[in-house]
Amino acid sequence: MQRFRATLYKIGYLRCVDVPPAASRALGDEPSIPVCGTAAGVAFRSTLTPRGNGAHRLFIHSRVWRARWLDVGDSFEVMIERDMKSREPDTPYDFLKALEARPAARRFYDRASAALRREIGNWLAAAKRPETRERRIEAALDNLEARASPNRKSDFTRKRR
Repeated sequence: MQRFRATLYKIGYLRCVDVPPAASRALGDEPSIPVCGTAAGVAFRSTLTPRGNGAHRLFIHSRVWRARWLDVGDSFEVMIERDMKSREPDTPYDFLKALEARPAARRFYDRASAALRREIGNWLAAAKRPETRERRIEAALDNLEARASPNRKSDFTRKRR
């Protein structure tokens, strides 16, 4: 567990803190490092992002800084450790079955980032009616196939019927 005091600052509209170089080195030498811990006593899971010379930055989610009434210039304690839990989302069974019939979509889905797979799963889970979920499955498959093709432009969140 790495413990340090950090000062909140902004990049655009996002709040973040710099992770001390020694803490960065202790957590690993990859550019992006999955971490979990607490910031100002609020638990979180996140990913350290590179800020140059082997050091990292930790973006602080609004659930953390708003809960503690923190803003730019405020200093607080951060405790982080490498997050060893899988970040792979569960793929809905009906979507997996539908992928079997669409090999191009399946190939792209298998190579896609965990974030994109999680976005698809959340989008499907948000459907309230079975017919909406079926339409969304088809739309997601169409979109994955479009992304697999270098000649087609796609937007996953584009509204369908």
